[in-house]
Amino acid sequence: METGRVLFVRALLASLLMYCCIPSYGQDADKPDIQYGQFEVSRTAAQLVDLVGSASMLDALDDDETVSWRLYVPQTYDSSKPAGLMVYISPTSSGEIRRDWKSVVDAENLIWIGANRSGNKTRTNKRILLATLAPYLASDSYEIDPDRVYLSGFSGGGKAAGMASVHLARLFKGAIFICGAESWSDIEPEQLLIAAPNRYVFVTGSRDFNNTLTRRVHRKFERAGLVNSKLMVISGMEHSTPDAEYFREAILYLDRRE
Repeated sequence: METGRVLFVRALLASLLMYCCIPSYGQDADKPDIQYGQFEVSRTAAQLVDLVGSASMLDALDDDETVSWRLYVPQTYDSSKPAGLMVYISPTSSGEIRRDWKSVVDAENLIWIGANRSGNKTRTNKRILLATLAPYLASDSYEIDPDRVYLSGFSGGGKAAGMASVHLARLFKGAIFICGAESWSDIEPEQLLIAAPNRYVFVTGSRDFNNTLTRRVHRKFERAGLVNSKLMVISGMEHSTPDAEYFREAILYLDRRE
């Protein structure tokens, strides 16, 4: 018998399938003044309804709730060269980027965005919703390349990312699961076909307590036909996020440059 949590998350994912493409903006579209560096952006539930055009999409939020995201935008961002977007689900209460990953984001023309108060104590359906809203929020101010919208997460965040990435494969064109991964409990064959061209990276450490789980989910992806999947086992690493060199290697794989 399926748990209430699984059923609730599946219902959310089904409702989000119709909102799986970020809005397209031309170069001359009006956008607010952009910010660079690291900063926080917040929106009320009402403002998010205006952003996505649907109140039903936001059922996991309270009507009077305000939610926030941490962004990191390289100083080299150029609207004439749409940036990729890395959406991150953290196991903690902060969506902030790891310090030494900033140089990778700079070099690879990416924008980072992670929801705050979306850690392991947050309901899974809400974590997935906040990650789904992130591309809408980012594309409201920045030119985003829809073919480089990626999802990632660490530990419990990696598990939430795993549940969302294949169901929302039209939105997230690749994903990095770090020391934690989880797959679908049920999915239509057509959705697997949509996800098949996308690329997925499973990162674990040789001393990570989630090593066996991460390997098992990686094998499930491959058996389901999602063969563009890379397993990275980092020697000596425990349950932690990897150094910048491994983070860059994962991004290069998503970008088909490895």
